[in-house]
Amino acid sequence: MTDNKPKLGQMLVEAELINELQLKSALVHQQHWRCLFGASLVKLGYLDEEELLGFLADSLNLLRVDLKWRAIPREVLNLVPVDKAREYHVIPVDREVLHGTSYLLVATCDPTHLANLDDLAFLTGCEIRPALASEEEIRAAIDRCYGGRLEPPAPSTPPVPAGSSIDEQDKFHKLLLLMLAKGLISRSEYDLLK
Repeated sequence: MTDNKPKLGQMLVEAELINELQLKSALVHQQHWRCLFGASLVKLGYLDEEELLGFLADSLNLLRVDLKWRAIPREVLNLVPVDKAREYHVIPVDREVLHGTSYLLVATCDPTHLANLDDLAFLTGCEIRPALASEEEIRAAIDRCYGGRLEPPAPSTPPVPAGSSIDEQDKFHKLLLLMLAKGLISRSEYDLLK
């Protein structure tokens, strides 16, 4: 990717959603608080998040994704390490291969940050297709999908209750792990049920 696209601030000024003074103050806020530019605009009250995401989706012809209940396959999550997901405010959503080329759909709140998308393309070996989601949805999805991930169970097997096979126990444990990773049960509920 190359950086020929206008920056988000310029796009918003041209669309008359913010003025030059608001642009400059949001840039100062962004530098001071080390946050995303869009988050600065929202925090300062110049735009609400839905207005910003709607503008980006329309202007850049991007898909909007709802991450609240979306199940993301583990093999897709494994393509982007959690530290990069947090650093770039992204989460991989889906991967597909068309005509020998791998495409990775990545939810981001800042699709204009092309350097991050280039880094992800290099890191994953996939063509990156950005999709829009709010910063909060992405943060929650990262916490749910990466933060809730558990290490595989230890090699020692727990005692098998009477009347159930080892295979049934293994399936039940895998189900519990899946429910925990998707945020359907808490860690304490998992510990109680395992």
